[in-house]
Amino acid sequence: MMKTRLAILAFALLPLAAGAQVPQTIPSRISPGGPPVAGPAITVMGHGTVKFAVKTLGFVAYVRAPADEAGALAAMRAAGIDDPVIGPAGSQVSLTGNGATAVRGTIRDVSVAKLERIGLAAASYVRAHPGASVDNVNFVPRFDDCAAQEQAARAAAFADARRKAQAVAELAGVTIEGVQYVSENGGCPVQNEPSFGPSAPFDLSTLSSWVTVYENVTFSVVQGTPSTRRRTL
Repeated sequence: MMKTRLAILAFALLPLAAGAQVPQTIPSRISPGGPPVAGPAITVMGHGTVKFAVKTLGFVAYVRAPADEAGALAAMRAAGIDDPVIGPAGSQVSLTGNGATAVRGTIRDVSVAKLERIGLAAASYVRAHPGASVDNVNFVPRFDDCAAQEQAARAAAFADARRKAQAVAELAGVTIEGVQYVSENGGCPVQNEPSFGPSAPFDLSTLSSWVTVYENVTFSVVQGTPSTRRRTL
């Protein structure tokens, strides 16, 4: 019900996970994007995701004329959108003619009730201005510091990689000895201006965002399982 009342487009983009594991038995090889790796090795991709509550959202929508600049700003303020602005970032474009322009602002202390109020304000504005429309509504998560969440996602990704490598090692009859190489993707998203669209995922139903980290890890291995190596020693 809330989705229809808000009439929004919520974007939640998750990278596709990769998880192929292949034991390497050649003397040396070139790790993708990295330096030469000596000796037998297993390379795996691990990923970790950490969700967290969003307290502040950037807001951007497009109003199509005929429109009323003062009325649009007043409607935004009344709905609880702080620092409302007409036009895209750095632009002097105003609501004139039959085109569309961005309306922007900040939503602090995010709640379902506040987002519903914004949806109702948009519907009320359109009713009061025949021929006008509000569309392409985006909510962009804002956070001052996601370093702790990123580190937690990184630890989860590395643990996932080690778990996968251990499973492959058991099948291959080898023992993981150490880490030769690590490359990373993901992490804290770039904080774009709302006018440029979402730069972080946002789950409207839980008012949360998340950080995902991928770790491409090459583990060095030695021949034999831990039990057979103990017998040999």
